[in-house]
Amino acid sequence: MNARELSDSLHDAIAEAIAATSGSAMHGWEDEHFEGLARRVFAHQFSGCAPYRRFCEGRGITPETLPDYRAIPAVPTDVFKTVPLATFPEEEAELVFLTSGTTVGTRGRHMLRTSRTYEASLAPWLRRWLAPRNDEPLVLALIAPFADDPHSSLGHMVQWAVDHVGAPGSRHCWGPGGPDLDALGDAVRTSDRPILLLGTARALQHLQEERLAHEPMPLPPGSRVMETGGFKGAARTLERDVFYARLARGLELPTFAIISEYGMTELGSQGYQPGFRALSDRSTARRIGSSLLDWPDGSVDPDGVPRVLVFPPWCRVGATDPDTLELLPAGERGLLRFWDLSNVDSVLAVQTADMGVVLSQGVYLQGRAPGSTPRGCSLAVDEILAGA
Repeated sequence: MNARELSDSLHDAIAEAIAATSGSAMHGWEDEHFEGLARRVFAHQFSGCAPYRRFCEGRGITPETLPDYRAIPAVPTDVFKTVPLATFPEEEAELVFLTSGTTVGTRGRHMLRTSRTYEASLAPWLRRWLAPRNDEPLVLALIAPFADDPHSSLGHMVQWAVDHVGAPGSRHCWGPGGPDLDALGDAVRTSDRPILLLGTARALQHLQEERLAHEPMPLPPGSRVMETGGFKGAARTLERDVFYARLARGLELPTFAIISEYGMTELGSQGYQPGFRALSDRSTARRIGSSLLDWPDGSVDPDGVPRVLVFPPWCRVGATDPDTLELLPAGERGLLRFWDLSNVDSVLAVQTADMGVVLSQGVYLQGRAPGSTPRGCSLAVDEILAGA
């Protein structure tokens, strides 16, 4: 079996596993199931990506010596800026996602040979948290169409939602200058069905300050909002609870109908705060909302929704020590590391500089590590660059 055939077989296996389990995804996968697929993907990446193979060999890890998936060497996100992390020639990439470029320096690149598994991952998880009632909402996006920004992973995800989740008439409310609030207002006024409004925090802040602060824009009953991206590049920031309360008041929604989404260029999977589903599905509410007294301070919204992000069972999350990148016990605060099976042809183990606590109910995100690149990430970057 050549490299392309091996890649195709892995895409098939993971897409089939996702399709077979997404209906009961809240219950997760057995460790053995995840372990078996992770080993196959790691062997493919070890064989097909020379810079990554040298990095792993320098750490004494090969497919034959790997004790379990948690020991797969993780690549810091900064490496995506300088090293082509792919098991295939760059010219064969169907998609090339670039990081946002909001900070000074080279933009990171995540190359996908095919979008098959990426879409197989995003589809059921997006539907689960943003359209759990299968009600085919009108999807309105305060984000540029993917055709206008073809290297945006967020743009691709939102375009998919407009095209495949939304009712007829779903569209982007976006113009040459950014969010088109007049188009959004017209669409809201004429909608006879629930609306799913998708936007970055910055775009939604613009909506709140430029329109909702002066007059409300009531969304139909059952509507919901997805907020993503934080306030990167915004001239002024708001405390999260204040921002959500003002946005909910202006749209005449309960605050639990505003769902926070976490995604990044270097990952094919996303996490969602389980507000809308949790409070519209009693069994999910009981499962996610149990033992609130044991949760860290600040990890529950004022309306009682757990402020955690839930990731699909094909994407595992751990916390690591900022200095050593050693894995920490569950419940301890550290830098988040992801093992994402949807990253078939790049690297499945990705080390971030995002701080958080991994709980049994989800991930409590606590923002970026303060200051410069954490020492552990910096050393790992130096190591892989030396090998490359």
